[in-house]
Amino acid sequence: MRRYKGFTLRFAVNALVLLSVLVTVMISAVVGYQSQKDSLTRTTYQMNRVYTDKIADTVNGLFDSLFDSLDEFGREMSTDLHRADLQEKFQLFQRTHQSFNAVFLFDKDGILVGGSNVPKENIGTKVDSVGTNQALQERKPLVSEPYMSKTTQKLIIMLSHPIYDEQGEYEGFIGGSIRLHETSIFQTILGNAPFHEDGSYAYVAGSSGILLYHPDKTRIGENISYSEVVQETMKGRSGHLKTINSRGIKMLASYTYISSAGWGVVSQTPNKVVVDSARGLVKELLLYMLPALILFITAIYWLIGKLASPFSVLARFAAQLSSSSSGNAAFPSIHHWNYEANELHRAFGRAVRHFRFQFEHLKRDAQTDPLTGLFNRRTLDQFVAHHISQKLAFSMMIMDLDNFKSVNDTYGHDVGDEVLRFLSEALKRMFGEEYVICRMGGEEFVVLVPTDDSEAALYDAEAVRSYMANTTSPTGNRVTISIGVATYPGMAETAEQLYRMADDALYRAKRLGRNRVELAGEGDPDIKSS
Repeated sequence: MRRYKGFTLRFAVNALVLLSVLVTVMISAVVGYQSQKDSLTRTTYQMNRVYTDKIADTVNGLFDSLFDSLDEFGREMSTDLHRADLQEKFQLFQRTHQSFNAVFLFDKDGILVGGSNVPKENIGTKVDSVGTNQALQERKPLVSEPYMSKTTQKLIIMLSHPIYDEQGEYEGFIGGSIRLHETSIFQTILGNAPFHEDGSYAYVAGSSGILLYHPDKTRIGENISYSEVVQETMKGRSGHLKTINSRGIKMLASYTYISSAGWGVVSQTPNKVVVDSARGLVKELLLYMLPALILFITAIYWLIGKLASPFSVLARFAAQLSSSSSGNAAFPSIHHWNYEANELHRAFGRAVRHFRFQFEHLKRDAQTDPLTGLFNRRTLDQFVAHHISQKLAFSMMIMDLDNFKSVNDTYGHDVGDEVLRFLSEALKRMFGEEYVICRMGGEEFVVLVPTDDSEAALYDAEAVRSYMANTTSPTGNRVTISIGVATYPGMAETAEQLYRMADDALYRAKRLGRNRVELAGEGDPDIKSS
């Protein structure tokens, strides 16, 4: 009788353990790959969404500010559309609102009344353009559809605000144009880098699907309404989805609707980045897991727990990034023996720091003047509003460089910029941190003095004036300034009154010979001259 030895128990157990290990490894590989892919996909969507939300908030805030400025300027012009100093007013408005490439005034019949950076021969003529017709027809604050300017042959958008007289009759509109192919607000906000190292990029599409910004400038003006992402933004929606771009590349796209303009901003990352990262992680994971799994099956559960721990920490942190209240949460510290976990932790940490740096940079750019590093007009208005809302007593100095146009004409704009920086550095040296120092725009600066003592404020103003009058500027000569001073609450109850009184005092200083300081309420504030 033939005997069969069969399998030993050790062999059977070893075979069962080996089979269990192989099955476990296969299941772990599949689950790990899908988990990491899903986690990285969610993280990519979240980071792109945080980025697009920030851009949308910045653009909404900027457009609200520009509409407010157009409204305020329009109300001033509505008293007399043909005033003698109309052109001078436009030039001043242009200098303080450099987001616009041109600013102009149209009457209710579409006749160009005046403007800055517009051909003189067009003034007094009827202009037939998409932006003009849209503004005349809708008679409300709006951002026009992109169109080709007949005078500049540039693709532009126009922000416009209607003008009504005291009886509520429509008189026309005040508008400002932005050329999309030139340096514009989108380059300022989104930057000029064409693509990130991993192939990610952002773009902005208008309400009709026209590209308003793209890192490839040759595509600006292209109609991409066929894109499913753009179709979502055209419906006023925000979210994320997987799509295929114009080059046939699968992308993970997050998008946000810009309510103030009806546009959409899209940030997308190649899906291949997530897939390759997930595959790489799984491959490295298997190399480290297999030896331990072959030796002891019980170590599998312990090893999986140890390996999953850092990823769980990072995943929980990534989930928090979608919450505005966790934007500054401390990045978790991970000291792990696993190579993939450490590499992912370092890579994820770099990504978080990079995006936080971008957010802080955008925030800083929105608050400061790029030439001087001082606070800008928008931040100044916030300080003034805060002081008044808290009933904090303070004084306002508005100062303006005398004959600054001649400095630019004589020495060039580069030297003119040096003079502006020269004055800003002097202000920062002379005044402490409790002073708020801002550049209104052009050659006009404002200092908020932390006291309503007019004598103290005049003393500070005289110190600045004396320094400039007796110190050689970057031109090689002395450049003087004129200063107007007003106090709150002694002289004004609102921010508008305070600005107006300080501005009146400044113009009085100009009228009386320049290079002097004037206090609001002294003299005739109705006579202004530059």
